[in-house]
Amino acid sequence: MSVNFYVILNEFAGGGKAKNLWPEIKTVLQERQVSYQVAKSTYPGQATLLARQYAKQHPDLTTATNVVLAVGGDGTLHQVLNGLASAKLTHPIPVAYLPVGNGNDFAKGIKMATRWRSALDQILGCNSASRLNVGTYRDAEKNTTGVFTNTVGIGFDAAVVNDANGKSPKRLTKRLHLGWLSRLSSLISVVYNELPFPLTVHVGQHRDIYAHAYLVTVSNHPYLGGGINIAPTAEVTDPNLDLIVIEKPHLPKLLFIALMLRLGRHMHLKSVHHYHEPKLHLIVPSIEYGQEDGEEMGGRYWDTYFEIAQYPFWIDTTI
Repeated sequence: MSVNFYVILNEFAGGGKAKNLWPEIKTVLQERQVSYQVAKSTYPGQATLLARQYAKQHPDLTTATNVVLAVGGDGTLHQVLNGLASAKLTHPIPVAYLPVGNGNDFAKGIKMATRWRSALDQILGCNSASRLNVGTYRDAEKNTTGVFTNTVGIGFDAAVVNDANGKSPKRLTKRLHLGWLSRLSSLISVVYNELPFPLTVHVGQHRDIYAHAYLVTVSNHPYLGGGINIAPTAEVTDPNLDLIVIEKPHLPKLLFIALMLRLGRHMHLKSVHHYHEPKLHLIVPSIEYGQEDGEEMGGRYWDTYFEIAQYPFWIDTTI
């Protein structure tokens, strides 16, 4: 099959790693005589706009040979997928993902190669799209909808994302690729300043109320924040979402939970609650930060419904 790739390149992904790697990626595409065109994402949200415009310009009958290739990190894939999904085509255009960001959690979650050359082989060697599970949400408070490949987080992890994105890394830090120092600083700051909040979880006719929720994560696969195994049993082939609720204990116990979380041994702790359901409804009556696939959602009240959908991905992880 002759496939035409519409490449959406986020040059800022991975702290500029995507921009530095693009000449090598382009050389491989040319050597393998791949049909492609490139559009560069130069500001936040542009990848969504580019993907939506491309989808609307291509009639459903021609989508079988068109693939949108997101070159960047999880945030780039998130934007591209939301742009494609918002076009609401009868036959959605498949999306491919070349992981050259920092975390690359989705690649880990679907057991895709995380080295870009091997990942590109899995894309170019693919012969047909595979429908993978993605999460969807509908927020009744803000009347918004969205799609996520990894997680939607409320509270702690979202506050870390917000704090880190609000900082301007020093030039030396960026040159030495020490962005993790900024993330560590944000982590410490949030640990000391983030307050617990009330959360109500509705599953069908059942309701649970948590007075001191601290970290709330709806997951489509196991990984969060660059490989943290937040939901060990989650899988993209499972028609359920995994909700992890961690209540805030005193600081020494919180540090112990953090250690167990890093080791993937947190699921049986008393402060950790796990749901494995096809549909979830979360209510938070206080203004809390949110994140979707590592992208900021801002502070808001939450009255949000989550469920599973499917989208075609152009990746063959068996290669």
